[in-house]
Amino acid sequence: MRILVAGGGISGLATAVALGRRGHEVLVLEQRPLFAASGTGISLAPHAFQLLDRLGVGDAVRERSLTIDAFHVRDGSTGELVSSVALPACRRGACPTHATAHRLDVHEPLLDACWELDSVHLHADSRVVDYTEHPGSVTVGLADGRTLTGDALVLADGSHSLAHHRPEWAAGAPEGHLAVYRTVIPMELVADRWQDRATTCWVGRQWHISHHPLPDDAYLSVSATRHHHTGGGLFGDRVDLEQVLAAFPEIGYEARNLLTTGRHWRAWTAPRRRTPLGWARGRVALVGDSAHPARLLAASGIHDVLEDAVELGASWDTAEGGVADRLADYAAQREEQVRHGHAEFAAGRGRPQGGADRPHAHPVRPAGTAATAACGPVTSSSAARC
Repeated sequence: MRILVAGGGISGLATAVALGRRGHEVLVLEQRPLFAASGTGISLAPHAFQLLDRLGVGDAVRERSLTIDAFHVRDGSTGELVSSVALPACRRGACPTHATAHRLDVHEPLLDACWELDSVHLHADSRVVDYTEHPGSVTVGLADGRTLTGDALVLADGSHSLAHHRPEWAAGAPEGHLAVYRTVIPMELVADRWQDRATTCWVGRQWHISHHPLPDDAYLSVSATRHHHTGGGLFGDRVDLEQVLAAFPEIGYEARNLLTTGRHWRAWTAPRRRTPLGWARGRVALVGDSAHPARLLAASGIHDVLEDAVELGASWDTAEGGVADRLADYAAQREEQVRHGHAEFAAGRGRPQGGADRPHAHPVRPAGTAATAACGPVTSSSAARC
């Protein structure tokens, strides 16, 4: 079969690897001139490495990642340490259990895997702007006027996906937007107390900040999220420090000092929805941020991205029938996983899964109280949630 994949980020490449290794012809259509990762650092929990192993790139990512030893939650207004947990170094022979990486450290191994597959073809400067389903195929229109036809289309085009503007995918109006401000700070500018190998999450009433060291130990990755953004759309725009601080007027002294150390900020916005947009309709499937609602307490959404790609590949193996049947199976499996939880689904349905550490966001309690915790009680298994 010939499968078109719109988007050459981590989700698009992971999907291409999952399907290309099953012998399908996959065309990855990337809108930018080059296949490159955007963004800063990401957090990787045990489940992410298990999924990367199933894609054949787990060891390559492990070699490029940095083990994280602890997870801390702090009150964003007072600076008080709310909870702390030491993280295990290894589990079941897979190392590291919890780690950080540059986004490029995941993107490049997947890109290399795509280049090694004769069945995967990578096309830059190919922005998908529309698609049309036919009885036996689907055709995409590109920004430069070209058209391409395949048996199926996978939209891996992020939180501002083409699907979000199509009536068949309508899931009600977004409940607002969140904004994420990201930077990396040279470690020599960072206070000594933030230079340990730990992930720290500062939690406020409608915001949170997380930071962790990157694999070279030369930089600290910082992500600041405003849960209700009232300004215009941001698409990786450069923003100055004053704009960042203005988005967090309630921030406490210690957290504010950390933000002021950052000099080169970029910002993204994403629509907020309560439920996923869906995973498949007809000959079209969604993966990654195109399908999922914005996650308040997830550092990167990498786990959802990898789960979608792995499960889509598995559906091509296990489902019977044509394209629509296989995509419907993918949608049903992912919906069941999200509804009942990763561990219960794996035990009850028999589909081999990567693990039981799928992160779920928990409600944030108001800042300024000793009970504040972004992810509920922090344990070694729940630490990946932020």
